[in-house]
Amino acid sequence: MTAATAPSEWTREPFRMGTAEEFERLREVLRGSGFVEADLCAACGVPTMHNFPIGEESRDVFRDPRDAQSVLVQLFLDCASIPWEVARDVLPPAVREAIEGLGLLVASPRLPGGCEATVALYPTNGVYIASDRHVAGHTTGAHPPADLVYSAMTKETLHVLSLMPRTPCDAYLELCSGTGVAALIAGAHYAKRAVAIDVTERSTRFARFNIALNALSNVTALQGDLYAPADDQTFDLIVAHPPYVPSFETEYVYRDGGEDGEQVTRRVIADLARHLRPGGQFYCDCMLSDRVDSSIEDRVRRMLGDHADEFDVLIGESRSFEPVAYYADQARHGKISFSSIERRHDTFARLGIQRFVSVSILCGRRRSTRPVATARRLLSPATTRDDFQWLLRWSETTAAWDEAGALHLLDERPRANPHVELRSRSSLRAGQWMVEECRLVTVRPFMVEVSCPNWVATLLTWCDGRATARDHFARLLAMGLVPPGALDGFAVMLRQLVDSGVLEIDEGRLARPGVRDSPSAQVVDAS
Repeated sequence: MTAATAPSEWTREPFRMGTAEEFERLREVLRGSGFVEADLCAACGVPTMHNFPIGEESRDVFRDPRDAQSVLVQLFLDCASIPWEVARDVLPPAVREAIEGLGLLVASPRLPGGCEATVALYPTNGVYIASDRHVAGHTTGAHPPADLVYSAMTKETLHVLSLMPRTPCDAYLELCSGTGVAALIAGAHYAKRAVAIDVTERSTRFARFNIALNALSNVTALQGDLYAPADDQTFDLIVAHPPYVPSFETEYVYRDGGEDGEQVTRRVIADLARHLRPGGQFYCDCMLSDRVDSSIEDRVRRMLGDHADEFDVLIGESRSFEPVAYYADQARHGKISFSSIERRHDTFARLGIQRFVSVSILCGRRRSTRPVATARRLLSPATTRDDFQWLLRWSETTAAWDEAGALHLLDERPRANPHVELRSRSSLRAGQWMVEECRLVTVRPFMVEVSCPNWVATLLTWCDGRATARDHFARLLAMGLVPPGALDGFAVMLRQLVDSGVLEIDEGRLARPGVRDSPSAQVVDAS
């Protein structure tokens, strides 16, 4: 086969939409060459492809020029140029034909007699994803286009995929879809029908290529502005990863979200009630801001408009930063101009922005007339989607509880969270160490640190799931650690300990404990 000529600029479609047979042949080639997630990760000792080393680091592992897997890594993951001679010697004719036939391999302008891939291509979560090549390794020196299709192997995408709901459903929607990775995973594993929508034609073409590459007839890619291509369709699960970087102009569609970074996110949430079914869930990974007049959770409720009383709203906070200091640091590293800092400062001051926060939003649309729940938690690297789902169920269950509602917990058999740690501060008095303060700390299910009376540490040593909380209270009472009339206060404290993730309970559909609205909550002293 004659080598294709390298593109002279970023091409509108750096591949060819082949037949079903051609895509099947490419899948067989990739799998047969060991270009699958399990094999690649095992070779590098990493848990997922999102942790996969790129460039010189990967070549330390995949450097055998006679190995087809190594050649594919260099072409599609490192986006490197290799000699045509190597490609022809190592890749069997059927392999080369499958890759070249779809326009994925061309002559390299950087390496005489060499070739390189036109896209980045990688396995993740049981599907193959193609995106634009890494900017630094593209075939030309031309500036990337505004509609660049960003890689789905970033730490940001890993965060989305690790926390987004994966509940079996009839209809799934991914907004601001880019490569369509979330919709593809849903369609491959748990959604009967999935739709990926993106505003750019380039992303839509990539998503359709990925759908064909994975032979997913139940996934559709549509081009348009947010929900517009979906018309009046409704969905059980809606996932969005909108552009959220504060910007005064749009340089990259996938990244820039208006002067406060919330331009697209507000519109996604505002139309949620029209497209999310009762009982459905919405997940969004973005950046929002705490402001002088309102918190993020309050502002998300306002974004929901007239339908705010139909949704539970959970905010998972990953990291935060003070905006002006952050952009000053960006300027010092040459990423923005120093002259833009004053304009940004004036804009953020006008909007009342105190800090930007990377958040994961999980909303459940209730079916009944019960009160809705609003909560904010501090995520940790150990937090999982199961933790987030537990928090939603726990919040639904306890939304209508008053202090008397906590009495239900007295007949539960609590267990101490195995991840919890006890930290204490003591002072030397009259030759003896006296405990001044006890704090309970855990990173699972969420990041939390709570202060507590000294006797709570003793209580936790008893909580092994065998005795009821009422039994524990009786034991504390007999030891004189709590007064006789403190049962109601003890129940409230139990709820806070469960909220904080310090205690776990088995209660019907509740799978895992959550935390208090504040990561520095104070546990009620039952005495």
